Amino acid sequence: MEVILQQFANLSVLIYIITTMISMGLSFFPQEFIEPLKDKKLILKALAANFIILPILTYLILQLIPLEQGLTIGLVLMAAGAGSPFMLKMVQFMKADMAFAVGLMLILSTVTLFYMPLMLSFLLPGVSVNPASIALSLIVLIFIPLLCGTLLKYRYPHIAQSIQPAFNQISNIFIMVVVVLYLGLNYQDFLAVFGTGALISALAFILIAFLTGYLLGGPSPGTRSVLGMGTAIRNSSAAFVVALANFSSQYNVMAMIIVVYMLSIISMMIISGEMGKRTNAY
Repeated sequence: MEVILQQFANLSVLIYIITTMISMGLSFFPQEFIEPLKDKKLILKALAANFIILPILTYLILQLIPLEQGLTIGLVLMAAGAGSPFMLKMVQFMKADMAFAVGLMLILSTVTLFYMPLMLSFLLPGVSVNPASIALSLIVLIFIPLLCGTLLKYRYPHIAQSIQPAFNQISNIFIMVVVVLYLGLNYQDFLAVFGTGALISALAFILIAFLTGYLLGGPSPGTRSVLGMGTAIRNSSAAFVVALANFSSQYNVMAMIIVVYMLSIISMMIISGEMGKRTNAY
């Protein structure tokens, strides 16, 4: 039964990501993704937050809270990958700038393809990373569904408008399924790292990542919150690809990825909910 639930959990992640990207594509015309990204200064800040500042801060966290080698590798893998589609759901909850969020996610995930192999070869000598496998997963799960939705929106806007709510609803359902299943199936991963400092370092990593993005997000509350979420919710798919290829026998690596992944979703759901309430209040 547990094997079946694990497979269903993995399938739920795929369904969530694909339906989210289709829903996003059906919501916006191509130019609406490009327009928010014309602010080159903001984009440079986003890149700096995700690929320069956060890795440095991660290194400092690991100096202050020493972890076992496997846990350290897991945190480094999460720090190396940005551009998670899960951040889009949090941005929806906040009622922030969704077009900027999608554009930002595409940029971050694209840079991750090139950045992750370089960073890991520097921080984790001897680790071989297959950029093609990471690129393929991102292209299939993110770029193609988004492109299909956007092209349908461009060519048949009335059809896109009518079916977009259905894809959005499916996405909402499956993100809850993912959270419940992964919490239920991986509770032992959380229990296993109690007392190791992993929980404290993971939570510190997530909150520092959010604050880094938020503070560099410019004067607009919409872009600040989006960049905060985009920096805090890491690309766990890329981290899992590398971990499975290089550390499949090291339990602590996978455990740390799961801990950071789940804590980031829970933390950002709370933060996005509070921000969404403030938005409604105004």
